[in-house]
Amino acid sequence: MSSGRWEQHVARPRLLAALSVPSRAVVAVGPVGAGASTLLRQWAQGRAAEWGVPGDIPAPTGEVLLVDDADTLSDDDWTRIQGLLAADPRLLLRAAVHDPRAVPAALQADFVRELCFTAEETRAYLALIGSPLDAAGVHRVTGGLPAAVRAIGQLKNLRAEQVSAALRDLHPHPLDAPDAHLAVPEVLTREVVAALGGSSGVFDRAEAAGQGEWVGDPGHPFFVLSAPVRAATAAAHPVPDPLSVHARAGRILLAQGAWYGALLEGAAAGSLDLVDAALKGGGLTLIRAHGASISTALRDIRILELRTWPVIAMAQALIFNARREHRLRAVELMGMALIGARRAPADGAERALLRVIEAVVRRLLGVGDDGVDAALTAARILRGLSPDELRRIDGLVEDLHSHSAITLMYGDRLDDALAEFERAFATARRPSGQLVAIGGAAMVHVSSGDLVAAQTWVDIAAARSWPEALLNEYQGTPLRIAEAKIALERDDLDGAEAALNSVWHIIETVEHWPTLAHLRALLDIRLGRAEVGLEEFRALRRRRGRRKPRSQRRLLDLTDSALALAAGDMASARRLIDQGGDAAMITLGVARVEIFDGRHERAQRRLAGIEVEAPEARAHLAALEALILRRSGRPEEAATAARRARAIADAYGLRTPFLLVPAEDRALFGPEMIDVATPRLSARPVVPRLTARERVVLTELRRTAGVAEIAERLHVSENTVKSQRRSLYRKLGVSSRDEAIAVAMGQGLFES
Repeated sequence: MSSGRWEQHVARPRLLAALSVPSRAVVAVGPVGAGASTLLRQWAQGRAAEWGVPGDIPAPTGEVLLVDDADTLSDDDWTRIQGLLAADPRLLLRAAVHDPRAVPAALQADFVRELCFTAEETRAYLALIGSPLDAAGVHRVTGGLPAAVRAIGQLKNLRAEQVSAALRDLHPHPLDAPDAHLAVPEVLTREVVAALGGSSGVFDRAEAAGQGEWVGDPGHPFFVLSAPVRAATAAAHPVPDPLSVHARAGRILLAQGAWYGALLEGAAAGSLDLVDAALKGGGLTLIRAHGASISTALRDIRILELRTWPVIAMAQALIFNARREHRLRAVELMGMALIGARRAPADGAERALLRVIEAVVRRLLGVGDDGVDAALTAARILRGLSPDELRRIDGLVEDLHSHSAITLMYGDRLDDALAEFERAFATARRPSGQLVAIGGAAMVHVSSGDLVAAQTWVDIAAARSWPEALLNEYQGTPLRIAEAKIALERDDLDGAEAALNSVWHIIETVEHWPTLAHLRALLDIRLGRAEVGLEEFRALRRRRGRRKPRSQRRLLDLTDSALALAAGDMASARRLIDQGGDAAMITLGVARVEIFDGRHERAQRRLAGIEVEAPEARAHLAALEALILRRSGRPEEAATAARRARAIADAYGLRTPFLLVPAEDRALFGPEMIDVATPRLSARPVVPRLTARERVVLTELRRTAGVAEIAERLHVSENTVKSQRRSLYRKLGVSSRDEAIAVAMGQGLFES
């Protein structure tokens, strides 16, 4: 039994939980140094357990039989174990092997694989021992093998010669000389071994000896030799030109469609054309599945080199953008991707890809037209590609359609966006691509307020089975947005909250966060917690910064104004003002503030200039017209406008257009609206508009009542201060300093 003594341990609940399943026999599988012995001991703590070794399998008096290095058990040992399990229904077997074929099939054992550290576990272990080394670099050179991480963690730097020496000090058994070149590639497949002239049965021998293990990759399992074995083999049998071996392996993997392996080999060979081809083949699925590893593999590429490799720059940018602490690096890489996309000569499929990269970068950075023109160009090119041209970007087609659609959706080109999402759905073969397309189409429909059409797409999604890792991450966010909006409009507040909460854990990184935040704000208003919601929204907005498309910036402005209205903060609500090119919903929001502010004629003129087609905007427009007409003393016309608003809302299943209707006006829209649709909201008293100088005087009055002191501080005469104070008191409707301060505090004037 190998000792596996570790001075310090990282908590590994995922593996301990796997050992704790109720199966009678559970076997941990991993190469030498994977820490199986340590894992078994950690799991056995507090349990009545006994250890067995080859030739000495005891009859346990406890509940568990533990066997390490079970590869070395004889047939007689396994026969005895099976007899013990049959004799005692309570007895559990927990064992560790290098090769799962060593375990008799009749035992029907469950296997626990992937014993190596994840990147996060590597980081946790290095922090535990106080190592200053870069965790991503350590994980890269060790593959996460626990024994190797422990050895490398004692070093002061990651110089290649020191790393190799530390790995060799673990005394691994190297590959035999005829197969030494197989220790060069990062990953191996049977095709790679055959092409490189490896000997027959090399995988079986290596696995049985604990020199490596099979790891999963969609459609392409890889055999990975452990880092110590590769280091020992390189020292014992040096290969004269390892870079050419990496490049050759990369080309073989590329031909197999083993994109991740091809990328690793291309990076190891310094061959950016291989990396570029692998990214084009694997698409966003490759980036999402292996983002951290890809980032580490490409870390030595100088950023200026990426001016001619926009796909690589964009891939790295997306990986970095998913982590808040690396957003500045992501912005830098997006800029490089944009330069490359504009400069690169291309036609056909390549040109479509580059235009989508340009569209995505402009959208994420909020540059120019936010990528709308590039997205339209990409969509047009994609529609004209021949089948042969489409095959060149086979792994990317669904992603290109979806990202063109997202750009068009945020550019308020909803019809074009819907068409692209439908094309993405028609071409998608991966579950992730299908989910983005379905959710995106539903999101387009809820953006316009057509909940009937949106529900059709939600039903399509509901009829399929999706992994939670898709539903509650980036790919599922559009669908969750649609579900939350539909639930809100049905006044299903629990359903809306559940949909929002399912993806709220990625609110700091997902690009759809303004829409999620807007829906959360509507829910907060409906629940009567607008004040708290306003503070939480503003904190989120500060954290996320300003880099976003114009349409999303304006949605955030609208959200802030709606929350402020519901919270009675007219000073903040007024900050929503007209900007050229605003969408109809923003202009409607400005008009709503004017109605609450008592400026009915101005609001009426604003509404008269709006042309709307989307159902939700039409319902909002009719509702606001009804409010203005009622306040203008025209009850019959107000009732007509209110009926029109209700007709539109009922036809499309809408309720939120009435969410910010003052309490005294709700009866105008029908008796059921009083009880169901909105919180107890009333129009607030008009908050005075102060000049900049009056605001300064108000602030000074808060500090002191002395006119002379204020005049000296502001470098004006005492008479000027007295004049401005009189004007201030008149606007506030007060006659003393104390009253002025109290009213200003109540109306939020000091905050604004």
